[in-house]
Amino acid sequence: MKIPFTKCHANGNDFILILSENFPDIDAKESIIQRLCNRHTGIGSDGLFIISPSEKNDFLLDYYNSDGSWETFCANGSRGVSLFMYQSGKVGQKMIFETGAGVHWSEIKSDTMVVMSMRTPEYKSEELNPEGSAGFFVNSGAHHFVCESDNLEEEYVLNLGRRIRQHQLFQPKGINVNFYKLGNDGTVEIRTYEKGVEQMVLSCSSGSTAVVFHLSQSFGLSSPITTTSPGGKLQFTFDKNWEDSTCEGPAEILYSGEFNYSPLDNA
Repeated sequence: MKIPFTKCHANGNDFILILSENFPDIDAKESIIQRLCNRHTGIGSDGLFIISPSEKNDFLLDYYNSDGSWETFCANGSRGVSLFMYQSGKVGQKMIFETGAGVHWSEIKSDTMVVMSMRTPEYKSEELNPEGSAGFFVNSGAHHFVCESDNLEEEYVLNLGRRIRQHQLFQPKGINVNFYKLGNDGTVEIRTYEKGVEQMVLSCSSGSTAVVFHLSQSFGLSSPITTTSPGGKLQFTFDKNWEDSTCEGPAEILYSGEFNYSPLDNA
């Protein structure tokens, strides 16, 4: 069978986008998603969105990590979907959509920049010390452990991030891990180990939101704040109580096509 898809990235975080009517209606969703996201035998991506109609809003998003596991929310990907839906003529410049973490709005600022609302983050723990790394569990729509680190080298992030992600404190679902370092110019440098991808990703907007929230609450940093990661920069704005917060960053539609998929691939 042929599966129509679009590939996009947002700040280097890459995604496959599929309209719900084009996703195969068979009992092998996890296997199909794993195959499509495979960088060697599929299209290749950090994750996949199935975009469905919504009775109340412009559309509904179901997000899946590259291992096929469902996740509540992905902010980078949501900006990519927003750009895709706008460029496809399905929505206007401003839109409202549903996710597993609630309803968000987004607005197309230019051909490559999208701003979206973020939910109010919340601490889910006091200070924790998994693997000797002091930090906090923050829910920003997805679950993140944020910890300060002077070492942001990829090997360090991979090795320590994997151990924290698998730590008993966060079982059975595990957790995303965000290492951050505050720069002298007020920007925040962030590296993310993402569960479900099980790698360091080039960017993570919900994780960056968790870091910025923590810095605003614990160190008094004020809006706006710019974060940097290997994929690029994001800008966050927020009020005192984080009841009105946004994330603005790049998004780009890369290409569209059809993937020739056979159920025999999973035999």
